[in-house]
Amino acid sequence: MSERLTTSGRSLPQPDGNLGYLFRLAHQHFRALLDSELADLGLSAQDYGILSLFETRPELSTAELARISQVTRQTMHTSILSLETAGLVERSARNQRVVLVRPTKQGRKCLETATPRVRAVEHAVLADLSGEGEQTIRAWLANLAAMTTSPSKAEAGRKEKL
Repeated sequence: MSERLTTSGRSLPQPDGNLGYLFRLAHQHFRALLDSELADLGLSAQDYGILSLFETRPELSTAELARISQVTRQTMHTSILSLETAGLVERSARNQRVVLVRPTKQGRKCLETATPRVRAVEHAVLADLSGEGEQTIRAWLANLAAMTTSPSKAEAGRKEKL
């Protein structure tokens, strides 16, 4: 399989390639598109992802942000420091253990400017799909993200459906 991926004369990934490889390539390409669209705002895709978490909640702790984003607290702390330096978020201590993060006015304005750009990238990557196809992809991705069973149990369930 890997020989076929690395030695074929094809420049584009093929649908029969390793699923993990295809996920990685798709994620990297999607993230690069977002990074390109957000660069002039001084945001990365990761920065946007963090700021977008504040669309529904006025403030979150660094630990909550890390949990939601599925990164370590240390990684989130580094990201928050960068956003704070850029003037996009501010931190305040609730107590000695919990530090709350909230977007600044500048951070909210930046998010407001960035969101239509992100939606445009999303629409572009879904442009070849019908509405039904898009919903199928979205449902599949949501189910995959929420998957809590082990791969062997998921395979057993799949065989039962066949």
